[in-house]
Amino acid sequence: METTMELDDLKSAWQTLDTHMQRQSTLNLHLFLERKLDKARSGLRRLYWGKIVQILFGDALIYFGIMAAIRHRDVPHLFACSAFMLAYGLLTVIFGGVALGRISSIDYTAPVVEISKRVDALRRGHVMANWCLGLPWWFLWIAIFALEMKANMGVDLFVTLPVFIWITGAIGVVGFAATVWYFRRRNARFAGQANDADTPRGLRDARSALDEISRFEQP
Repeated sequence: METTMELDDLKSAWQTLDTHMQRQSTLNLHLFLERKLDKARSGLRRLYWGKIVQILFGDALIYFGIMAAIRHRDVPHLFACSAFMLAYGLLTVIFGGVALGRISSIDYTAPVVEISKRVDALRRGHVMANWCLGLPWWFLWIAIFALEMKANMGVDLFVTLPVFIWITGAIGVVGFAATVWYFRRRNARFAGQANDADTPRGLRDARSALDEISRFEQP
């Protein structure tokens, strides 16, 4: 009888210990997931504010582009420079707005697979934006410089120093082509895989945190 009671007590203690260990394991898992999701949120929050700055920069270009277009509406080449700056500003705002929408639509209570898909889509959009917003700078700076020279010094470089426009334009063509060649070669090398050089730190941190969760959840 006493032996049976001891066995029952031992069994009960074992069940209590097992229940406690399960609860502790569940708590540790919850804390791990929360810590990694907080890291992902923090990384995307930095990216979010970066996109806010991008939109403000685009707004500034739109404003100056409109003002310059009004001022030089009768001078075709300066009007074209103004329109170029205005269009670039609009594109900057659009890409920034799309990124903000994608970041805001992420539901951190969703399965990790779903969050990862949205982060991957955000990264692909960021890479595309880098292409579309980076390449035009080979020529955009010339347009902005020409407009600034006209506004601040009254000098129309297209008239007084056309050789400067031709030389810098030729350098822009070469730089544009070289940049496209470089990125195409690099993308072929990485075979479409994520490249840290194309991804901001906040997005890399979010991706890293989600990858750790995925590895942890694998059987």
